[in-house]
Amino acid sequence: MTNARLACTLLPLALCTPALAAPPETMIAPPSFHTAVEVNVVNVDVRVTDAGGRPVTGLNKRDFELLEDGKRVEISNFDAVGGTGLATPSAATSPAAPATENAWNLIVFVDNFDLHPANRTRALRQLQSTLSRLLAPGDRAMLVAYNLGAKVQLPFTSDAAAIDEALAKMEGAAVNADDADRRRRQAFSEILTIQAASLADPQPLPCPLRIAKPAHDFAQSRRDEVLRSLATLTVLVNSLSGVPGRKAVLHVSDGLPATPGEEVFQFLAELCGGGSGTGGIGNQRAGVKLEDAKEPGDAGYRPQPRGLGANDLDPNTVYDARLFGLGAYPAASQAPIDASTYSVAKELQALVAHANAQQVTLYTLQASGAERPAASEGDYGAGDRLAQFQSIDTVARTNAQNSLFALASGTGGRAILNVNDFGPGLLRMRQDFASYYSLGFVPEHKEGGEHRLQVRLKRRGLQLLYPQSYRYKTVLERAVDRTLAALFYGIEDNPLKIGLEVGEQAPGPNGSFAVPVRLRIPLAKVGVLQGDGTYEGSLRVLVATRGADGRTSPVRQIPVPIHIPHKEVLTALGQFYVYTLTIQLPPGEQWVAVGVRDEVSANTSYLSRAVTVGTQAASARP
Repeated sequence: MTNARLACTLLPLALCTPALAAPPETMIAPPSFHTAVEVNVVNVDVRVTDAGGRPVTGLNKRDFELLEDGKRVEISNFDAVGGTGLATPSAATSPAAPATENAWNLIVFVDNFDLHPANRTRALRQLQSTLSRLLAPGDRAMLVAYNLGAKVQLPFTSDAAAIDEALAKMEGAAVNADDADRRRRQAFSEILTIQAASLADPQPLPCPLRIAKPAHDFAQSRRDEVLRSLATLTVLVNSLSGVPGRKAVLHVSDGLPATPGEEVFQFLAELCGGGSGTGGIGNQRAGVKLEDAKEPGDAGYRPQPRGLGANDLDPNTVYDARLFGLGAYPAASQAPIDASTYSVAKELQALVAHANAQQVTLYTLQASGAERPAASEGDYGAGDRLAQFQSIDTVARTNAQNSLFALASGTGGRAILNVNDFGPGLLRMRQDFASYYSLGFVPEHKEGGEHRLQVRLKRRGLQLLYPQSYRYKTVLERAVDRTLAALFYGIEDNPLKIGLEVGEQAPGPNGSFAVPVRLRIPLAKVGVLQGDGTYEGSLRVLVATRGADGRTSPVRQIPVPIHIPHKEVLTALGQFYVYTLTIQLPPGEQWVAVGVRDEVSANTSYLSRAVTVGTQAASARP
């Protein structure tokens, strides 16, 4: 779905229709003449275990020390939560039971874009056999599938049968990890083709500068894909802001490369010199002298060859990298530098900070388990078997796991890696939420940004799991997150008593429809400040839409100033302020969420509606 285009119409106070009549006189409140001050407490959940991994209970506030950006802060709130937290199928609550503040909300995020079919099947089937044991009474699970766009496969529920059925259906969705494997093999092949062509030249130069282009192209395409995955995860964790209870996201994939394309640059290093192995790729042939290599600075990604020509390359032979003229080459340092430019470390850190800001713990499950990564598979052509060098295998595996470990450890979660039986790791995930300590503090700063956290224990020999950082979100950022919560989960909160009506839709451009969304805002609920001849109010309207395909528009923000003449204030307090958004939407089932923030009183209302688009009269459901 394309981003929703908003056209806003503001009806002046004098144009409020008679149908929007004043409430009874007893309901009219005097105007508010102050600005509210919001105090935000940052809560840090800490899991404490002994050397055997068993939860440690009985600690108190004095046992902990909490630091923000290296500076000790006072623990203003302290709570100890204990219990087993494990349920039996018979203990499950009603599927429709509402979430509570102590409930556990598990979101299973299946990253089909970075999964191989067999690995996904194994992970989903083990989840089927384990998930019902993870949900204690009051807990809920939600299933989300990702493939360059997130789609909710099953909304929050505690119905174990519905969860198992949805997991089984998710096995049939398309996956894309095979496509990344194909493009990686293609990059290897192009590199070898460039090498062979260069060696066939009358003045052969192994590893000319252009040999790095396939690695750059592959790394850039993979980086774009990883960034899109991380952006989707960021939207997901931000949308959980308004969900009550404890929240965890289980990310299921074969791994997200922390440095996309690094294994291809490692292939270059081994092919052109500077790799980790002194014996080169493949057979190690003793007695090869490398002192004829050119010095750094020659017009190539590598040094001078030893006279090896294209006809010398036997397609049925696995070559020693040293035969390609390896030695003291410029790319010994250039390949890792080039690879590092595609790192997504900053984006991973930002996602961790967003998750911590919403008190969402990330757990990661590498579905490939103890198997070797795709980059080292043996189904390449004869020349591509050079890619089976040990260092390339190691780089590919480590690269896929580094991001999973960073996401989990940075939020106080766990990464399930290098195992084929995921059950123990999944059960331990639930135990983490059954026993923990909550440390709260009030930060001195009020600006947004990321801040480091450190928790210390006065008792020795214990292990701690806790968020390593958090993002202090501004009031507006929190309002955006709550609007997403209304959009994704229908979580409404309406202290301003705003009415939302969907009007009659009309055909729009390119097959879309113009859908008017009318807000009725009681002026008696709006905070105002006394100005020169008027009372001044300030509202901010936030709106977002989501289609049946799961694609979501950005949250748009519209400032709405309110001016009420002194002589009309008593009359105004009995009326509604009418504000109409006209949203261009494609046909089909759509969801619309609106947040209205009163900047003076610091109250915000969040509303959502499901709208059927494509009929002459729009239909909407709460």
